[in-house]
Amino acid sequence: MSEAGNRLQNGLVDIESQLERARRKLEDGLNLVDEAQKALSDIQQAVLGAPAPGAQADSEETASKLLASLKAQGQEMPETLCGGRMNVDAVQRLIRIDGHPIGITEMEYRVLELLAYARNNVVTRNMLLKHLYRRADDQPQPKIIDVFISKLRKKLRSASGGAEFIETIPQRGWILRDIDQG
Repeated sequence: MSEAGNRLQNGLVDIESQLERARRKLEDGLNLVDEAQKALSDIQQAVLGAPAPGAQADSEETASKLLASLKAQGQEMPETLCGGRMNVDAVQRLIRIDGHPIGITEMEYRVLELLAYARNNVVTRNMLLKHLYRRADDQPQPKIIDVFISKLRKKLRSASGGAEFIETIPQRGWILRDIDQG
């Protein structure tokens, strides 16, 4: 092999080595974030007396049962939520806050739809993934749910003058609180 070929091969080996080190650092960082979130959840549980999160298998089973139950009941989304501040037009897939329509995407609507069906009950990431992406080979990275929730929260907050409709339950999921906020 020529000297240029050897340099190229050595360069590729170095790049692969750097990528592997970066991947390990990223995994270590993600593990630290998970540990910090668990510690925060434990502290919140101790301070606020929040219910302890169940085992992962339990929460997935509970999520599947709740989603199956909602579908089996043929339950429809209520016309008004959150003390009447949020109105839902299921036919046009339009959401109004305090009478004013807000622009949301189809996926954001579907997230809100499941939160509304299950209002006052925790909706997990797995439930939302199953609701949004029915085929297993169609499912994106689970963190996409965080993106949808974040964008939806910003739009709802903006349209409502700062009201928080979606509550995060650490290590478990989200709840749309159907309470009077106005």
